[in-house]
Amino acid sequence: MANYLEVVTAQQNALQAQLNLASIRRQKLDAVVELYRALGGGWR
Repeated sequence: MANYLEVVTAQQNALQAQLNLASIRRQKLDAVVELYRALGGGWR
């Protein structure tokens, strides 16, 4: 049985992991855009 602090810490860790995932996904999309631009495509 976990105490309240352990539960809150686990929730904080889970939320931080979700934020990290969102940041990585954004970086991936930025990289795809840069790739398209480097290959001569893109938009303005």
